[in-house]
Amino acid sequence: MAIALIVFGAACALYGTTIMLVNSGSSFFLVWYVIAAVCLVPGIASLLAPENAAVRMARIAASAITVVFVVATVALSTFIMTADRTETPDDLDYLLVLGAQVRADGTPAEVLRHRLETARNYLADHPETKAIACGGQGDNEPVSEADCMAAWLVDAGIDSERIIREDRSTTTAENLAFASKLIDPARDRVGIVTNNFHVYRALQIAEHQGLEHTWGIPAYSTPWYLPNNLLRECFAILKNTLLGTM
Repeated sequence: MAIALIVFGAACALYGTTIMLVNSGSSFFLVWYVIAAVCLVPGIASLLAPENAAVRMARIAASAITVVFVVATVALSTFIMTADRTETPDDLDYLLVLGAQVRADGTPAEVLRHRLETARNYLADHPETKAIACGGQGDNEPVSEADCMAAWLVDAGIDSERIIREDRSTTTAENLAFASKLIDPARDRVGIVTNNFHVYRALQIAEHQGLEHTWGIPAYSTPWYLPNNLLRECFAILKNTLLGTM
């Protein structure tokens, strides 16, 4: 059991380091270090310290917490990746392209680029559909996410007159709330473009806000980063549920 804790903890620490090196602008990678510490400290103590009741209980508690945490996270992640997957209709009035990190050079980070590529493909095939680029400017971003997204779509061949900018929001809930003021939420048919791990939460928030005709349009996610993104989504779902925003 001690060896298993050490191996799992070391794996989490190494994975967290790879996420940190991406420099995505988020400090969520620290969660992986916390998980690593919860596993490594009692695991190493079990090997180095004399066996006693305190060490044994710490090892058992850490093992139980780890197992429950992993099982719950995997179960919720599986649900997130499979829920609300329906075929996207061809007659959408708008695409709401949800914002994500803009790099220091003004270009979209990988997560946002995948969203934009998915939006571009739909817009190119459906010339009557308009896009709303959603996202304000973070402290570590040179321009608003909406401006970055609009510029990228124009460079990709989408007419600028088909693009509306919503450049105030800082969260998914704000993305949808501010964008819904630019449309008729009771009538317009809307596709929400975001990464596959984010579709479920975005649709739940949209429904909570009264957007009546919405479909999720999942964009690609790099497999290596998916565990980090799914773990973050699990925490975000808990947060949104507690705040009553979904």
